[in-house]
Amino acid sequence: MSVGTYWLWNGKQWLSEFVWPTADRALHYGDGLFETLRFNHLGEAPLWFFHAERLQQGLLALGFPVTSFNLIEQAFAALPKELRQSGGKLLISRGVSERGYAPAENPEIQLLWHAFTAPEWGVDRFPQGFKADFSAVKLAPQPLLAGVKHLNRLEQVLIRSRFVEGCQEMVVCDNIGNVVEGCMSNLFILKDSKLYTPKIETCGVNGVIRRWLLENEQVNVTRLLPEDLLTAEALFFCNSLNGIVPVSQLAERQYSLKYQGWQTILNLQQKLEALFC
Repeated sequence: MSVGTYWLWNGKQWLSEFVWPTADRALHYGDGLFETLRFNHLGEAPLWFFHAERLQQGLLALGFPVTSFNLIEQAFAALPKELRQSGGKLLISRGVSERGYAPAENPEIQLLWHAFTAPEWGVDRFPQGFKADFSAVKLAPQPLLAGVKHLNRLEQVLIRSRFVEGCQEMVVCDNIGNVVEGCMSNLFILKDSKLYTPKIETCGVNGVIRRWLLENEQVNVTRLLPEDLLTAEALFFCNSLNGIVPVSQLAERQYSLKYQGWQTILNLQQKLEALFC
């Protein structure tokens, strides 16, 4: 994946030359949100609806001005086609404030766009599936932020820096042992040919592919424990860039590539890819 280029929205157009304010709250407190998107060959974002819906929920959770989403929609619609050729990340900051945690009464929202080359789908890069393990890092509960893709990703930094060698993802639990998600993905299991995914109530990110699956497939949202994953027939991770990727090994548990559930997972990925054709 290329490093890409960065662009700032000035309220009228996207600028490639800019200065990011040193007093910006995104820099000081992680006060903001972000979305990572994949585009099709026409420069369209087929899952924008789910990104937009989560953004609105995040803006509400963080107490951003009610007009913030209108600004985001305007800026996203104005993205030149050359900046939406493959992948991109939209960063929303509350902007500058006086020193201290209190936000400005009428903040000036800052929008940053990172255009980059998206990787190939995860199933193409890892045809034998992901190898995963359980992370020793636990997610702290904060119901007010559950589901939101906010800029404070320090827990994910800790998880990623402690990946077991050879693993492409890690299963992450909350502080009482419930399975929540992966480091950078949501997760689903197949058990008795039924789909299950963990609840996102006190922590974790309500991912776009997760939301798409919940809307288009029969999925049971429930409490999952590590033993549920180890006794499942199949397991997969999903996110906007990797898509849907089956797991071949979790800790010492091997999942058979010949099991029919493996093909079920690949079929879900094919449905997802069809949106981007």
